[in-house]
Amino acid sequence: MLTPDGSDQDTWLVLAEDLLANEAGVERGRMMSSDAVTFGGKVFAFYTTRGRFAGLGIRLGRDLDVFSLKLTDWEYLAPFKSKPPMMDWIVVGKQDRDRWPEMARLALDVMRSAAEAKAAKKRLKS
Repeated sequence: MLTPDGSDQDTWLVLAEDLLANEAGVERGRMMSSDAVTFGGKVFAFYTTRGRFAGLGIRLGRDLDVFSLKLTDWEYLAPFKSKPPMMDWIVVGKQDRDRWPEMARLALDVMRSAAEAKAAKKRLKS
């Protein structure tokens, strides 16, 4: 297993490998030309160096109160100059890098819960 050398990129690689090895259903993917991890074919976390804010991108949905996470270095994902931010995604920056594993697993839990709710709804319809 890789160990972080202090760079954001290496921290991401270690985190992604850990998720792939230890979380059922997690696979490699791509998000806006960046390395990502998916669950059920949908990206829940990725690493980005593009734009003015680099870090761990995670999908938390719109129902979670981002401010309750008490992150100090984050912003909503805004990949397009002419469009508003994507309010169900945030990018967690370098100052909160020690919380990247926690945040990635939170995003995975959100994704799993959504998949379970969708499956339950489908079962009720049948």
